Amino acid sequence: MIKKIILALLIFSFISNCSFDTKSGIWTNNEKIEKNSLIKDKVQVLFQKDKAISKEFNKNFLINTPLTINKKKNSLITNNIGPQVIKDNFNVKSKYNFSKIKYFENFNPELVFDKENLIFFDKKGSIIKFNDTSKIIWKKNYYSKKEKKLLPILNFSLNNDVLIVTDNLAKFYALNLKSGEILWTKIHTSVVISEIKIDKDKFYVVDSENDINCFSLIDGKKIWTFKTDYDLIKSQKKLSIVYDDSKVYFNNSKGDIYALDKINGNLVWLTPTRTGTESLKSFLIKSSKLVLDQGNLFFSNNNNTFFSLDSNTGFINWIQNINSEFKPIISENIIFSISSDGYLFLINKKNGNIIRVTDIFTNFSPKKIKKMSISGFVVGLNKIYLSLSNGKILEINISNGKPTNILKISRGKISSPFINSGKMFIVKNNAIIKLN
Repeated sequence: MIKKIILALLIFSFISNCSFDTKSGIWTNNEKIEKNSLIKDKVQVLFQKDKAISKEFNKNFLINTPLTINKKKNSLITNNIGPQVIKDNFNVKSKYNFSKIKYFENFNPELVFDKENLIFFDKKGSIIKFNDTSKIIWKKNYYSKKEKKLLPILNFSLNNDVLIVTDNLAKFYALNLKSGEILWTKIHTSVVISEIKIDKDKFYVVDSENDINCFSLIDGKKIWTFKTDYDLIKSQKKLSIVYDDSKVYFNNSKGDIYALDKINGNLVWLTPTRTGTESLKSFLIKSSKLVLDQGNLFFSNNNNTFFSLDSNTGFINWIQNINSEFKPIISENIIFSISSDGYLFLINKKNGNIIRVTDIFTNFSPKKIKKMSISGFVVGLNKIYLSLSNGKILEINISNGKPTNILKISRGKISSPFINSGKMFIVKNNAIIKLN
């Protein structure tokens, strides 16, 4: 019995003198993790606990300076489209009809424009090219009877006369835009869950294993792959990719932001956007699209954080407590962001200070607000156009942040607005609506 007591005391003494601090010698002398040592200078860890801003601020502040239209050719590369020329006094002009897409509510559609023409798909995976008068130029389907029954969901990206297509069946292929004829087809190991970003003679996608892949635009052959931390939970939103002259940037389903060398896919830096204690909640992360502007990355998520990162280092410039999964829109030194609960934020791009916060649902009853959700928004020269899940578009005066009008578009969920040549397009489950 005495021996057992003495042994217990010795064990207790040993444990008491051990430290779980990573700086403690007992753990760090010979037990450094090789993986972490390789990238420790390229990783920044963020701890964020503050609550999101959910009240009006400076609501009487007026914006009198006109917004600047982004005329840069690389706006699609960086996602920095900015304010757009949008004609006021919209009316439903025409519809581009197609067979009803099942589970439309579960994905974020993307429209592709070829001058005045547009490209979309129907419930069986047929790709349709419409002209400006809603007539079909060509319609192609490259799926078997078995695959058609699986109801393929398609994503597109366009470069000159080549249309890249990915789907939820782990296929991707290229079409000749003029004829719709297939150029090549590939089968991937997992489903693509990101947007497609074309970079000259190659393109980038992120798959469901959170790995980014670089493929040849010419024949679809893989150039390189970068593997991130595998996450069993698929992202609830389409992951985002942007690039500049030397690096490609993307987010995974955990919300981590990566910068890679475009040539070989090597890691340049990594910035996590949530703590280790939140890893079990990673399936809840919905990040906005990344926006690259003047050497900085801007994005937000539904975890109450809006980020500005230095694109060269990944270091955090500033953070704001804004709960938003919608892509921020930048005009000069002003960032426009709309939170998931209906607040319009104007943010100083350089320092992250809040310029103004306005409640865009202030005139709606709590009962109506509960039945609505936001699909997305676009910024014009004078107004913001906000899509709602009840088939309406809310017009907001930029100068004072107040709603001015409600456009009744359709019944049921509609997409975020798309702008082409001053015209607005809205996608629903069986048609594309053109407003003019």
